[in-house]
Amino acid sequence: MKIRAQLVLACFLLSVLPLSVIVIYSYRSSRSALESAYRREADARTRQMDRRLATIRGDLQQRLAEVSALPGGSGDRTPDVGNILMTMGDAASLVDSLEIHPMRVAVPALRTIVHAAIANTPHPSRNVPPGVEEPSPPPSPPPAQVAEEAGENADSDAEAPDAPDPVVIGMPPPPKLPKFTMSPEQRATINEIAALSTKLGSWQRMSPEERTATQTKLQQLQKDLGDSMKASQSQWTAHFETVQKERQQYFDARHQERDAVRRTREVQRMAGAPAPEPVPDGVTIKRELTEAEKQKMKEAERHATLLFGQKFNVPLRKQGTIVGHISAQVSTQEVVRRVLGVHGDDSDEITFAVDRDNNVYTRTPDDRKTLDRLGITDRVLKNKPVNDVKDWIVGLSRDEQSGLRVGVARPVGDNLEELRKTAAKNFGYGIGLIFVALIGIVPIANHMTRDVNLVTRGAERIAQGDLMTRLPVTSNNEIGQLAAAFNRMAQDLSLQQQTIVAQERTRKEQEIQQRILALEYERKSVDLEEARRFQLSMLPKSVPAHDRYDVAVFTLTAAEVGGDYYDFHVANDGVLSVTIGDATGHGAKAGTMVTVIKALFAGYTPEVMPAQFLRDAAEKVKRMDLGRMAMALLLARFENDRLTVASAGMLPGYVHRQDGTIEEVARGATPLGTLGADYHDVSIDLAAGDTVLFMTDGFPELQNESGQQLGYAAAIDEFARAANGATADDVIASLSAAAKRWNGERPPNDDVTFVVVRAKAALG
Repeated sequence: MKIRAQLVLACFLLSVLPLSVIVIYSYRSSRSALESAYRREADARTRQMDRRLATIRGDLQQRLAEVSALPGGSGDRTPDVGNILMTMGDAASLVDSLEIHPMRVAVPALRTIVHAAIANTPHPSRNVPPGVEEPSPPPSPPPAQVAEEAGENADSDAEAPDAPDPVVIGMPPPPKLPKFTMSPEQRATINEIAALSTKLGSWQRMSPEERTATQTKLQQLQKDLGDSMKASQSQWTAHFETVQKERQQYFDARHQERDAVRRTREVQRMAGAPAPEPVPDGVTIKRELTEAEKQKMKEAERHATLLFGQKFNVPLRKQGTIVGHISAQVSTQEVVRRVLGVHGDDSDEITFAVDRDNNVYTRTPDDRKTLDRLGITDRVLKNKPVNDVKDWIVGLSRDEQSGLRVGVARPVGDNLEELRKTAAKNFGYGIGLIFVALIGIVPIANHMTRDVNLVTRGAERIAQGDLMTRLPVTSNNEIGQLAAAFNRMAQDLSLQQQTIVAQERTRKEQEIQQRILALEYERKSVDLEEARRFQLSMLPKSVPAHDRYDVAVFTLTAAEVGGDYYDFHVANDGVLSVTIGDATGHGAKAGTMVTVIKALFAGYTPEVMPAQFLRDAAEKVKRMDLGRMAMALLLARFENDRLTVASAGMLPGYVHRQDGTIEEVARGATPLGTLGADYHDVSIDLAAGDTVLFMTDGFPELQNESGQQLGYAAAIDEFARAANGATADDVIASLSAAAKRWNGERPPNDDVTFVVVRAKAALG
């Protein structure tokens, strides 16, 4: 692929990929934020419904307790309906019936059942949604069941001798006060005023004529809105006053009914004869309940218990004594309507409730069908998660007391679809801008690749050997700088070629010289190897076998020809002579000095003491005039249990006794070949098991990897440890191992030589 195509493709990809990432991220983040907002709103709605249920429960319990405290409720033939309605207030619309259960006593007792008018007449304040599937308000249960639920201990089947028939009294609820709401036209006017106010906020961008026209229009809209609001307020005030009068008339009528009942009872009491009980306006009396009605009351009580998690049953007291119980039959339909609420501005939102028996309540049948179609109902009934319904946000809350689950399902599919359309539209706009940019990128890429092709052709000519090629420099950009660099490179290559030719000639001359040096080194190596073999041939091939002494030796050279020397001589009378020396330097010169001393020691006889031999040898070396060559030499004479040592600049001999002590044997003097010749004999006695060590200075001066020397003290310590070996060879093995541990596998920096002599037990 050509560079031009690569540039265009790279620009396209570098534009499309970030655009795609930005669009996708923007869509997903917006969707997540929208869903989170809807979910929080749904949770708030469910909490609000929970609070409504708790408020209704508390209000009913409170009102029922107040009704139970009314005077003259349990012993009268007809309850004071006016007092009951006044006490129940707005909560009366939630109650289908109030049941009064007197305690069973030996005398006739009274059982009164008070039913709300919703059982027989239309209820103006109860707009029960058609989706709420609740049983119709049932009549009161039979006396036996009432006694059982009230907790009485008497036989539930026994009836009081003169128990009165049930009394059903209709109690129409009071009219509700109206609420003020604005019309759609008023809301539109308010929105238009807000838009014009915002527009006036940016007055710098408006001409004076536009600003004046906007202000005039805004003033006119505000005036029209004020007039409209005054008219609406006047209508609402008139309606409110009418409803308020109706409510007052309703409560006055209840008071009049209560007074009429009270007067009638007083007349009956003074006459001493029973008379028909007066019935207030709107009150119907029913004396008997059928089995179907009793069953409906049981079912209604069960549904109310499922909603509230409790029964509304409080004791009746008269002068401090419990004379019965009063219970309320709650209107399930009205409770569900209040808890779920009515349809608001957002008609797509669905509120629902599910009790412990998996009864589902909705505001409308269409809401129930929608929940079933989406599978939300099945998920809730089976306790499955509801937070993954496609294009819907579902929130659930549970009432701890009753176990009632209330939920809100809100569609978000349309909003998400709008988000997707917006994201796709933005992506399309971005792609269009990218293609517009590509139209400008193509000529730029052509210009860049033309200069690159020019540089490429020049590089090919240079690669073919035409070092005189030069490229035209037509610009100061990177391509022009590259052309200038190619020109400099061509010139440098031309000079470099000349330099390479000269260097090649020099390299060949050096190669010839190195070959000559290699041949010379090879020749010298052969000579040194021959000298090394010659020197090694002068050293004893084996140690002497002696009846009284165990002898062992070890040597390690630092170069091809070493400077260390050792030798032995055993006389016929058993005298053992041992010599060890160290010539200065290494190589051929050290080998020459070793050869001279070897020749001198060959003529040594045991009758000559070691010091005398050293004096004679020093004199002969001086006469040879060997220049600055010298040799340190030690001569030891072992005769029976006596050791005599003389040293010419060598390390002293070390004697390891059986008790572990070490003694030095020798006196310091100058090496052979120097100016001094004052040598003396030093004698000591040996005991069986004593070990004598003679060594050169290569062992204590041996260096490790860090260049640190072993030292004389450490060398003596190593000998003290090695002297515990069973034989002289064991001692030598320990010393050589110590040298290897300290020096490693590297060649030593100086020759290392050990001679070990151990006195045997046969001494004496």
